[in-house]
Amino acid sequence: MAPYHWISKEIESLDPYTDYERIYRLSTGYGLNDFANNLIYALTFPNFVVTPHGAEVVWREDGGKVLHKATQREEETQNNNALWWYYGPSDARTQKSIDGINRLHAHWASKYPGRFMDNEDYIYTLAFSAILVHRLRLRLGLRGWSDKQKVAAHIFWREMGRYFVTEDGSHLHGYPETWDETVAYCEAFENAPREGTEQGHLVAEAIYSQFGFRYFPSGLRWLGRAMPIALSLPSTLRVHKIEPINPVLKVVIVWVVGVMFWVVETLLPDPSPEQAWWPGMEIMDQGEKKERQKGLREVDQRFGTFFAKTHAAHWPGCPYHAAMGKMEKSG
Repeated sequence: MAPYHWISKEIESLDPYTDYERIYRLSTGYGLNDFANNLIYALTFPNFVVTPHGAEVVWREDGGKVLHKATQREEETQNNNALWWYYGPSDARTQKSIDGINRLHAHWASKYPGRFMDNEDYIYTLAFSAILVHRLRLRLGLRGWSDKQKVAAHIFWREMGRYFVTEDGSHLHGYPETWDETVAYCEAFENAPREGTEQGHLVAEAIYSQFGFRYFPSGLRWLGRAMPIALSLPSTLRVHKIEPINPVLKVVIVWVVGVMFWVVETLLPDPSPEQAWWPGMEIMDQGEKKERQKGLREVDQRFGTFFAKTHAAHWPGCPYHAAMGKMEKSG
């Protein structure tokens, strides 16, 4: 039987320069569940559409998957992440997954030429991913990652970046040289002046609302929506013109989520070594997978109509909101 808190002990026994994949797996691959994955998605993706071209290819003209297949999109995104976190950049399964992302980008680049050419967008995504968990822990009042975890995360995402390409097949360049430079890179990107767009606003709203819709009853969906907003970067909320939530509610949410994290990692035993999240997803049989997808589709069918009804009247004169008005009437 593994020791009560075996994960941190094993991390500190490893060399982050050679065992970075193992350290990153131990740091991110255990203790996950659908709720936590969806929350991480809601805290992550709005940061990647602060540019006009980023928002355009996600919302498109009619909301795209972020509106019509919102939960299925979240599942696809987090499944890719979970696979990457577990197997690491050197594994052929990770490289195959990234190749699929590159081909998906190439497909949409054929419809939106030039939108997948910005090297900085890719580097920011890699850098943000490297420091995501550390920054979230600090936001919750918890201890940040150890020096070994920081080194491992920095190397992990540097190596991941070797397999991504822009729409013309060019390899990425300019990934920060150190952990501290990675943090500085993200902060510079996030604090750059940006106007934001209607499409970016809708993408962010849809993602925050999807989390609340999926996990909270109808009378408390406002609270579910508020959770990721309370934990999001202020700069991202400003760009997307997301109205701040009540400051007292924000403090309460941050405190409650922080306590939950603290209880799980301090008072409860670590998951056993064979209880990592992603292998459990891989071993589901076809019947289980079909049933899971059916549940996701059912949520999405209800969410699209719900979101259109609650947001179509916002921003009068906006063609994207007007398109949702038609969806609301047809629903």
